[in-house]
Amino acid sequence: MVTTVTLQPPFEYYWWLILIGVIFLLGAGALLFLAFRKLFLQKPRKAGKEKPVMIKPTPQSLAVIKQKYTEQLRALMDSYAKKTVSKRDGYQRLSLLIRGFVTDATGINVEIYTKTEIQDFGIKSLDNLMNEYYIPEFGEAERAKTRDFTASCNKTLKVIQSWK
Repeated sequence: MVTTVTLQPPFEYYWWLILIGVIFLLGAGALLFLAFRKLFLQKPRKAGKEKPVMIKPTPQSLAVIKQKYTEQLRALMDSYAKKTVSKRDGYQRLSLLIRGFVTDATGINVEIYTKTEIQDFGIKSLDNLMNEYYIPEFGEAERAKTRDFTASCNKTLKVIQSWK
């Protein structure tokens, strides 16, 4: 009796092995790429630089805060008028004064933030004042000559008095 056997060609299903290998390699490559990106390309987040929450003081406490800083501002204007404070020192004190006011009025310690970080808070009146103070406070004396300290104080006084 003669029996014939037909054998299947070896690795008839070899394309499945190739497909599984390619999928495995693509998955491993994607994981390596994500790990590399996470470790080396992303900037670390700064701790403690989250946007603070503003508080709204009661009308009575806001009135007390306004009175306190109005008095300080008037004393600074008097010192400047008597020439006991230079223009640059006056602008530096004015900047500290408005930052202190905003800190007391909002609960955000703006004294520890840079000008750019404060602009991110969205307090438009503070942004405008800081832009006005910046050159006389930190710039050269020549560039600060065109700034009027009394006018800056009056703008600051308007911001303090109109604060809500």
